[in-house]
Amino acid sequence: MACYVVTRHLPGITPDALMSAGLRAKSCAAEMTDEGTPIKWLRSFFIPKTEQTHCYFEAPSDDAVKEVNERANIPFTEIHEAQELVPEAV
Repeated sequence: MACYVVTRHLPGITPDALMSAGLRAKSCAAEMTDEGTPIKWLRSFFIPKTEQTHCYFEAPSDDAVKEVNERANIPFTEIHEAQELVPEAV
């Protein structure tokens, strides 16, 4: 499966609201996987200065990533396929 990054602009979001969004993303991904569309929320990074969040998913398509975010009711601005680069692979 491919890796996707979801960018979000979340002005004024609280730490509790971030945790709630993460829980919704996790549970909706599990729900979709149970329904036959394998998708996994990998991790997210919140950048307080810009009020942006970058969330990483493993999924079969960008449409699946869009659907999981819509089900979780988490706003987003963009979804792009991404390539992971880690020190161990270099």
